[in-house]
Amino acid sequence: MADYSTDDPFMFDGRSYLFKPEYTDEELQELRVRATRERELPVVNAATQPRISGNWWCTCGDCKAMVTEQECLCCTEWDLLSRDTQENHCFVQSEDFPALINKAVLETFFHVPKINWRRQPIPEGPNGQLSTEQCRLVAYRVVLEWGLKGKRLGRKLRRVLPSCVVTAIQNKYPSPSGIYQGFQEAEELSRIH
Repeated sequence: MADYSTDDPFMFDGRSYLFKPEYTDEELQELRVRATRERELPVVNAATQPRISGNWWCTCGDCKAMVTEQECLCCTEWDLLSRDTQENHCFVQSEDFPALINKAVLETFFHVPKINWRRQPIPEGPNGQLSTEQCRLVAYRVVLEWGLKGKRLGRKLRRVLPSCVVTAIQNKYPSPSGIYQGFQEAEELSRIH
C-alpha cells in the first residue's frame, strides 16, 4: 500500500480546493462587473429580431442595415460566393472587387450586347460618359455576372446582392439626391413600368 504521508507540497491529498486559483479583491471585483455587464447585454435572437434593426447579422464587418429584410444579406451568406474565394474576409476587401467596379470596366461592360437592356441605352453623363446612376446599375450587373460565373438567371429572375457590395458601389458612385432604388423583384418592376 502506498504511503501518502509525505511533506511534498505537490502531492495530491484528496483536497481539490488546494489547487484552485486565488484571486485578489480587485480581480474578484472585475469578475463581478464583467458578469453583470454580460447579463445586461441584449440577447440577439435571429428568430425574433429583424435584420433591418441593425447589422448584427453581418459577419464581414462592412454591411449596413438596408431598407428591407431581403436586402440585409452579408457576403458570407451569399450563395454565389464560394468559401475558398471568401477566405474569411469581406468580398469588397478582396483584390477582385475594385477591378470589378472600375469605371473603365463599367464603360466597356455597358456596351456589351449580351446584356439584356430594354433598349440600347446611351451614356447619360457629361462628354459621352456614363452617369453615376448608370455606373451603379452596371456595377451591380458586373458583380452579379462575376458571381454567376457565366450561368444565366433566366427571364425575370433577379438576385439580391450583399449589403456590403451594394454599400461599396453606392459609396463609389453616390446618388446626388442620396436616394437609392433598392432591390425589386421582376413582378414589382413590371407593375411600375
